[in-house]
Amino acid sequence: MDKDLLGEVIVVEKEIQKCLGLEKVKSREWLEQTRKEFEEEVEREEKNLQESLRQAMEQAAKDAGAKAFDIVRQAELTAGRLTAVKDDTLLRIVEKHVRTILPG
Repeated sequence: MDKDLLGEVIVVEKEIQKCLGLEKVKSREWLEQTRKEFEEEVEREEKNLQESLRQAMEQAAKDAGAKAFDIVRQAELTAGRLTAVKDDTLLRIVEKHVRTILPG
């Protein structure tokens, strides 16, 4: 009877070891698959971020170009108005400021 019980215990033990071995294999496969999926997701996100950065830089360059154009246009308008000021008007303005700068 003890031999039968011991034999059954050994058979069950071997089955448990076999099941554990299969579960280890499944676990490794699952872990590898999960790692692969994670790496693919990271790669996709990295590409998305790079594209977002490229678009943001492109938009920033457009915005900077438009702002520079506006600044130059405004400077040209101001220069045009100043060019239109007559010499006698400029002379009066300069004399007024010189009087405030120089004492007496």
